Amino acid sequence: MKISSNEELMEVIGESFLWDIIGDYVEHDFTHIKESLHKIGYIEQKRVEQIAWAEIQESDEFDVIEFHEYNGVLRVSFEMPALINTKNSSGDWLFRITTFCTGTVEIPDIDSYDWNSLDFDDMNCPTILSHKNLAKNINVVYEEQDTEVDDLMV
Repeated sequence: MKISSNEELMEVIGESFLWDIIGDYVEHDFTHIKESLHKIGYIEQKRVEQIAWAEIQESDEFDVIEFHEYNGVLRVSFEMPALINTKNSSGDWLFRITTFCTGTVEIPDIDSYDWNSLDFDDMNCPTILSHKNLAKNINVVYEEQDTEVDDLMV
C-alpha cells in the first residue's frame, strides 16, 4: 500500500510502528512509572523504588486520537491500555500494573520522510525498533484514575 497522505500514515503506523515504539519506551520509563505508583496508597512505597525492569505483558489496541502537522512534523496524541509486569534488580517480581497510557510523540510527516520505504506488514518488533530514531519527544502519562497495582511478591 502506498501511503500518500498524513491521514493514511496515521492509519498504518498506529497499529504497528507507534505501538512498538511506545511499548518499548514504556518498558524503560522507570521514572514516570514510579511517580505514578507513588500516588497509590495501598502498595509499599519502598518497593516501588526497587523497580529496575518492566515489560508490557499485554496491551490492548493502540489508538491514535489525533495529530497536528507543523513544519514537517506530526505531533500524534495516543491512548494505550497496558498490563505491565515489574521486577527489581535481583530479578524478583514486584508488581503487575494495569494502566491506561495517554501521551504524545512527534514523527516526520509524509513529505519529510519516505515512509513508503518501510514495509510495516513485513516488519517485526526488532526491525521496527531499529527505526525508533524517527519518534521524538515521547511523553507518556499513566492515568492515575485508571491505574491499579497487584503485588507479585512470592
